[in-house]
Amino acid sequence: MLLGSLQENLITLLAFNKDHALTIRNVVEADLFGGPYRTIVARIYDFIDKYKKPPKDHLADILSDKLESKNAREADLYADIIQSIHAAQVGINTEYVMAQLETFVKRQSLRGVAVDLAKALQRDTEESLEEAEGLLSKANKQTLGIFDPGTRLSDKKRALGFLDSTTVALPTGIPELDKRGFGPTRKELWLYIANTKSGKTFALIHLAKMALIHRVKVCHITLEMSEARCSQRYLQALFAISKRKESFQTIHFEKDKLDRINGFADVRVTPSLSFDDPNIKARLAKKIDKAAIRWLDNIYIKQFPTGSLTVNQLEAYLDNLEQTQQFVPDLLLIDYPDLMKLAADNFRLAIDDTYKRIRGLLVSRNIAGAVVSQSHRSAAKSKQVGAENVAEAYSKIAHADTIITYTQTKAEHKLGLARLHVAGGRNDEDKITVCISQQYGIGAYMVDSTLMSGTYWENLPPGNEDEGERLIKKQ
Repeated sequence: MLLGSLQENLITLLAFNKDHALTIRNVVEADLFGGPYRTIVARIYDFIDKYKKPPKDHLADILSDKLESKNAREADLYADIIQSIHAAQVGINTEYVMAQLETFVKRQSLRGVAVDLAKALQRDTEESLEEAEGLLSKANKQTLGIFDPGTRLSDKKRALGFLDSTTVALPTGIPELDKRGFGPTRKELWLYIANTKSGKTFALIHLAKMALIHRVKVCHITLEMSEARCSQRYLQALFAISKRKESFQTIHFEKDKLDRINGFADVRVTPSLSFDDPNIKARLAKKIDKAAIRWLDNIYIKQFPTGSLTVNQLEAYLDNLEQTQQFVPDLLLIDYPDLMKLAADNFRLAIDDTYKRIRGLLVSRNIAGAVVSQSHRSAAKSKQVGAENVAEAYSKIAHADTIITYTQTKAEHKLGLARLHVAGGRNDEDKITVCISQQYGIGAYMVDSTLMSGTYWENLPPGNEDEGERLIKKQ
């Protein structure tokens, strides 16, 4: 329970302070008070709810039954408390009491769930452990952030905060997206939609690579790929490593004076490192040592079994990462939420709730989040994947702030080309399409990029089109 002196101070503000009474009433449950204080607070809350103001001199009136109780001991107790509250109103340190309130609410919330938490842990089942995590998560979220009055537009520092560098989108390395602010942004959810086996993990790794180059801390949650395989792809992307010692063809876009695509230039690349090099372990060890402080210390890759991770467990992991490693990520990558633990009896509703809670996590922790999702089967034959092609639950779109779709025809696949379409964006004009060239042989999600123009299809090299592309050209 709250300490006696603080309880009385809070009740004093509730009873006499018109500036703070309504605030305290709305954020502090009466159950957090103990003994007679709980009864007094409940009566004051009833008065505030009815009259929208503190009771002040009516405090004795709303407790008349207690003051006139036949139990003399009880009557004296309530009389002493009311007298103490009246005396305290003159010299109470309002600012100090309000400053201490958040800490006490969190503490009391944890104490309040202690019994239920113990019961859940004693049952020791998968469901009870999930219940325990939920109880802890709920208690930890108790906060009195509403004491912050918000942003007054005359307050230049806060009103112009959107101009600060900390509020801009993280870089994607794709100029056409970056200058429009379509990268992952703090407190927002970045959603990438693509067909199966089309490089969704590499897309997240590319985002992480760009973040690491800019000294941004990253946490990559993988639910499908092992940490070892994911680490391999990261090193491949960071150091341009091929699987075998060979050369690769990459495409660069040629443009006219109006910045329209008028051709494709072939560039041959021979990486200096390959995984079949007999000395690759020693060579990579040296690179890791050299890049540790600059890049590699700023990322954690964590694998969870498919279908087992809940949002509560994710929050607990992030809390543990902060407490044990002093690591607070700026960018959270999840590959991918559809593979988290979801209720089988209402799969789509569970996905909707999971995406909603992930976005809430990003807001509460002030971090950027990027997730990937699979498009449904019909998208494989679509000339352009759109937001409507997202698999399972279209409500994912409602919780995303930026939606990027990935499309690649057979002809584009042969050439290492693809298209990114901004299907939704809160921060700038969306519905733009960016052409990119890729070379996964050296871990490069993006080699070159340009805005798509009407001459794109006409300039595809002959012999690299199929019936689908011919139909697109006619449209």
